[in-house]
Amino acid sequence: MKKTILGMSLMASVSSAHAALLINEVDADQASTDNAEFVELYDGGEGNTVLDGHSLVLFNGSNDSSYKAIDLTGYRTNSDGFFVLCGNAANTENCDLDVSPDTNLIQNGADAVALYQSGAANYPNGSTVNAENLVDALVYDTSDADDAVLLSLLNPGQAQVNENENGNKDTESNQRCGDGIAGNTDGYRQAAPTPGAANRCDVAPQPVIGQCGESSQSQFALISEVQGEITDSLNDDSPLSGQQVIVEAIVTLDKQGGQLANGDDSFQYSGFWLQEESEDSDNNARTSEAVFVFDFRNAVNVGDKVRLLASVDEFNDTTQLENVSDLIICSSDNTLPAPVAVSLPVTDLADWEALEGMRVTNNQNLVVSDLFGTGFGFGNNGEFVVSSRLHFQPTEIALPGSPEAATAAAERPLDVLLIDDGVAARYPSFIPFPDDSGFAADNPMRIGYEVPEFTGVIAEFRDNYQLIPESVTIVAANERTLAPVVDDEANLVVVGMNVLNYFNGDGQGGGFPTVRGARTAEAFALQSQKIVAALQAMNADVIALMELENDGFGENSAIQTLVNELNALQAEGDEYSIINPGVEQIGSDAIAVGLIYRAEKLTAVGETVILDSANSPLDSDGNPLFIDDKNRPSLIQTFEFMEENLTISVNHLKSKGSACGEENEGADGQGNCNQTRRKAAQALVSFLATQPTGIDTDQVMILGDLNAYSQEDPMQEFYNQQFTNLKYTDRAQEEQPYSFSFSGFLGSLDHALASDSLLENVVSVDAWHINSVEDSLMDYQTEENGQNFRSVDNYAAPDAYRSSDHDPIVVGLKYEEVGGSLFWLLVLMPVAGFVRRR
Repeated sequence: MKKTILGMSLMASVSSAHAALLINEVDADQASTDNAEFVELYDGGEGNTVLDGHSLVLFNGSNDSSYKAIDLTGYRTNSDGFFVLCGNAANTENCDLDVSPDTNLIQNGADAVALYQSGAANYPNGSTVNAENLVDALVYDTSDADDAVLLSLLNPGQAQVNENENGNKDTESNQRCGDGIAGNTDGYRQAAPTPGAANRCDVAPQPVIGQCGESSQSQFALISEVQGEITDSLNDDSPLSGQQVIVEAIVTLDKQGGQLANGDDSFQYSGFWLQEESEDSDNNARTSEAVFVFDFRNAVNVGDKVRLLASVDEFNDTTQLENVSDLIICSSDNTLPAPVAVSLPVTDLADWEALEGMRVTNNQNLVVSDLFGTGFGFGNNGEFVVSSRLHFQPTEIALPGSPEAATAAAERPLDVLLIDDGVAARYPSFIPFPDDSGFAADNPMRIGYEVPEFTGVIAEFRDNYQLIPESVTIVAANERTLAPVVDDEANLVVVGMNVLNYFNGDGQGGGFPTVRGARTAEAFALQSQKIVAALQAMNADVIALMELENDGFGENSAIQTLVNELNALQAEGDEYSIINPGVEQIGSDAIAVGLIYRAEKLTAVGETVILDSANSPLDSDGNPLFIDDKNRPSLIQTFEFMEENLTISVNHLKSKGSACGEENEGADGQGNCNQTRRKAAQALVSFLATQPTGIDTDQVMILGDLNAYSQEDPMQEFYNQQFTNLKYTDRAQEEQPYSFSFSGFLGSLDHALASDSLLENVVSVDAWHINSVEDSLMDYQTEENGQNFRSVDNYAAPDAYRSSDHDPIVVGLKYEEVGGSLFWLLVLMPVAGFVRRR
């Protein structure tokens, strides 16, 4: 049987003398590299029609001009009336003319193929659309918006054809099955390709949408049927996935595209949400009554009652309707379905899944618990996380492996909801939080902010549940402070701060990028301004530093650059000096610890000592406990202040990142290299007990980034040797301390530990939250100063906030002056049991 356009009745009316040459089939899209594209012409079955003087011209809708023209002179249709032009004859049956390129020959749409009775030389690339000598045309797309200019190639009122009409653009082609009139497209259908053979015009026609209120069509479905009953959040595909359905419901949220609060135009989510009216609910709490519709070609408004015909699909774990082939607005200004009251935590993630697409509301006074957004960030997707409370690392608040730690780990996933900016695009240029004026250097979002109420719809993205808000209220709790809390009675302030890869290039404005840290001199200048701003506000007398460039102590070294910039802001007599251990570098790592102090206020006494593998205490097998190719060597110095001696050890132990090859590494929730850190802690307390600086004192402070949370094994080694974690004393400024945020959990990796004797002198302890609760968009790296990854990042300011990723710890000490009446009291009254508080 010969291939037909309408069937035998059409062919009976077409004589050989007047055979119509038409574009009969076009396949413009396949999977991956599109290596089987073709255009088929048909002469109505006459056969052997000469194509001399004809050409096929391909038009691109992006600029409405031609991008390829192929001359057909010398070719003819075959005996059945077909002629096939293809990009790769090896992949296309019955190809008569193989042209280059082999892949991506035909654009996907909105584009056009036109047949002209004119030579290809008359249509050089860039030619504009015109109807002169036009024989036939097909304007097509793959779910793209109509192109009005290209549509002028068709007869008036004829539609652009969607190769993705059935949701199968990669496996189906556009096939003429209509009236056989040149310039008409209303008979095109989509089916499996048939190059050089009969079109699949016997495929069942698309269903008819019907009238508003009708439910007799076999494709009609309630949204609850589309969503299906949910018992498992990981098994949530629609039971109707891949089918066409007719639904009728209320538009509850319109994100088809429009202006943001700052006036920017945005595609938003390129769609809208529909929810059943209450009378159409199935009253099953495990089925959702709402669904997202991916469609931006049919304008709708919130409150419209919409009837539509579309395909059911799963996209990034969300059930959605797409490829809308027909849509009717039945009525407008309808009352929206009442939102469902929700609360955190949920009992099961299936609770969220059963609400997918539905309106919800909450007035629980939730808290912003994370800015990274369970893998999609505030700066990446304009999202933040709310929870019923802040969550702390299990091993910050409970012993590793304990039931309490396991409970803490299990609780957070059920107490998480992402709040989204309403824009699907990554790296938004405008983030509408904490208010409509937008995120800015002086309008931050911080962990600890409160969200008293919200209303919106629930969406899912790769097993993460989000709220697309209609409205959300954010309160700036846990606000920034200008300085840490230090007790008024403190007369000596000690600070520990991780400065996050402070690398100064060659120290003379060049040498960037370095192996870590700033990539340009401009980025380093901003980094330095931020760190100096933080140190200046803390106004400490002794500062322990971590993550300095390990480039020694010369005039161009990183630590000297930092001290120079800090000293430029100091009053006379308050300048800082560097503790120089007399070596070219401290260890072999790229980063090192450092120590600076106000030499006019206190005096460095004794030897400056480095603890590394060479002088480490040994384990029972005679091996060093302190491994310095993993831990950074510790720097130890004794200071004299008001006739008291205080030894300070600055430390940066091995991180939890790369593995150390330990047995069952990370299995108990302490991360990689836990045993390496534990042994280093053992070495440190043993080494300090030997009075390594040569000064006999029982006042010792261990400071630094120990990369261990407060209940982990390394910390237990310190506690067992009578060192007290100052963050967990009554001198601390918060009940549950933290200095770092990771994966939505807060915890302390940065510690100040005091010997029993020193503990008596401690009057205040504060983890100054300038870094852990701030988003990384506030850090020094920006698009303007050399950031080497894609983002929209222009928020950094030369202030203390997000000067690092760890919060500094600030310890206030009080020492009594020895002398005067107190001196005689000590001399004359020893037997009275008088003990001076130190």
